[in-house]
Amino acid sequence: MKLLAHLKWRSVGYKLFILFFASITISIMLMGYLSYHKANEIISSKVSQVAWQTIQQANRRLELIMNEYDNRSLLIFGNKEIQKGILGEYRDSYDQSYNNQQIGKFLSNLVNVKNDTLNIYILGERSASYRFTNTGFTELPMVSKVEKEQDWYKQIKAANGQVVWYGIRSPLVKSTIDQDNKPVFVMGRSLKNFDNLDQTLGVLIMEFNPELIQQFLSEVDFQAQGTTYIVNQDDTVVADSDGSLSMRPAGLNLPPNPSGYLTDRVDGKDLMVVYDQLKINDWKLVGMAPIQNLVSDSRKIAYYTVYLVIGFSVVAIALAFLFAKQMHKPVRMLLWSMRRAREGDFDVQIMDERKDEFGMLYHGFNTMVTRIKDLIDEVYIQKLLKKETQLKMMASQINAHFLYNTLDSIHWISRIYKVDEISTMIFGLSKYLRISLSEGNDFVTVKESVELLESYLSIQKVRYQDKFTVNMNIDSAMLNHKVLKFVFQPLVENAIYHGLENKRGKGRLDIRWKMDGQILHFEVEDDGIGIQPNKMAELTAMMASDEWEGEHNFALRNIHSQIQLTYGKEYGLSIESTPGSGTTVKLVLPLRL
Repeated sequence: MKLLAHLKWRSVGYKLFILFFASITISIMLMGYLSYHKANEIISSKVSQVAWQTIQQANRRLELIMNEYDNRSLLIFGNKEIQKGILGEYRDSYDQSYNNQQIGKFLSNLVNVKNDTLNIYILGERSASYRFTNTGFTELPMVSKVEKEQDWYKQIKAANGQVVWYGIRSPLVKSTIDQDNKPVFVMGRSLKNFDNLDQTLGVLIMEFNPELIQQFLSEVDFQAQGTTYIVNQDDTVVADSDGSLSMRPAGLNLPPNPSGYLTDRVDGKDLMVVYDQLKINDWKLVGMAPIQNLVSDSRKIAYYTVYLVIGFSVVAIALAFLFAKQMHKPVRMLLWSMRRAREGDFDVQIMDERKDEFGMLYHGFNTMVTRIKDLIDEVYIQKLLKKETQLKMMASQINAHFLYNTLDSIHWISRIYKVDEISTMIFGLSKYLRISLSEGNDFVTVKESVELLESYLSIQKVRYQDKFTVNMNIDSAMLNHKVLKFVFQPLVENAIYHGLENKRGKGRLDIRWKMDGQILHFEVEDDGIGIQPNKMAELTAMMASDEWEGEHNFALRNIHSQIQLTYGKEYGLSIESTPGSGTTVKLVLPLRL
């Protein structure tokens, strides 16, 4: 009664209890059926996969057997004596007799390697044919017109030298020696003229003892009283374990996939069917077993599931009361705190330490409120900083305009007094400062960067007079693209101060701006004194390191770092130098519009 009084019908805890109590009755009824069905499905899938793997492994063994048959036929295909005998290219009767002896020895040795070859028929279309059986070797006349009109003969010739597999069946060539015509495993292929491969000399028929393949099929075990056989592309059984199904329709509608498993209903029984296609031809090794035999263990799972459902139902109803009771207090505390935050009190915190989901909600709520308060403070501070920055920018612009005007006045005074060097340097410096400041922008166009370098070089040319010459090559297609402002001039400055200043005689400075797609390749090459190996090693290590120490090479470090921070690690500087010959500094960065 105390619990019922505590749980009001409007509370979340009471509603969850009613919902849980109503839904659990449906869950109990469905659980048994779904559990059994799922278990049955899982067991069927697992057993099917095991059976599928078994049939795949068996298929590999079958392929080995058939590949071995194929290899034997290739030996006959390539025998020179057989070619000679079919063509009748003899010098005399002695040569013919000797050639037949060689053919007989060859076929005898081939058959004696394994005792599963029953008959070999070499049906020549030119001079002679040959037959080798357990009774010996015989030379026969060339193939008759009647045999040439047989469907199997035409089929073998149409295969153009490839093996044609017939499976276990009655012999293709009717022999008077073996009157009962017992089933044999048959294969055939056409024989080609070595001197003209487009010319067919005849066909080869090889008949093998089917017991090897039948025994192999009988040994494929699914542990469920299954059957295994081989079907061709026409769904005809070409081999089975006892010969009862050979050359009969299998009655299966296998999908075009080369390998897989499925369930099918045959003769009123649900069967699991696994299949795998041979690589040597388009046959499929098929295994079938009754599903009922495969999933017999699932009945035990069904009984066990019923017992579990009854036990857990009792426990679940008891837990429903406890859950409803524990649900009321933490929800009310969370709602109260949320109401405080909605009213503007962002200092509110839930101090109840819990280890369950409500504890996570409390922690999330506390973090959220704290973050909102920090964001409010941060936005307020940013507004103050923005105003301060705007004031500083206004002051900077005022100072910059004063500096421009002053330099401009000095420039014209030096022009009046005809001091050309001072005039040139002051004009270059004024132009350099205008582009450098550029209203505080970090990015300028390539055109402005070129003007910045030209202004800088105009000052240096006055200082160094004829110390060096400058060649600048620019791809005009990139002039309107934007780049970082202060990454080019320091590279030129390094080339002058460290490369050309200490060089004896006149130097050369080449500056190249190249565009590759949307990538800028900037190169500064001088023929100055170059960089010593130990210094070069230090620079290389500096470029490869993310943490630089010391005060050396500050300009290069700063440029390399600024490029990678702005564009990414794949961009930056690279240096090549030969002591006494000069230095080339390359800069790679993407262009922006």
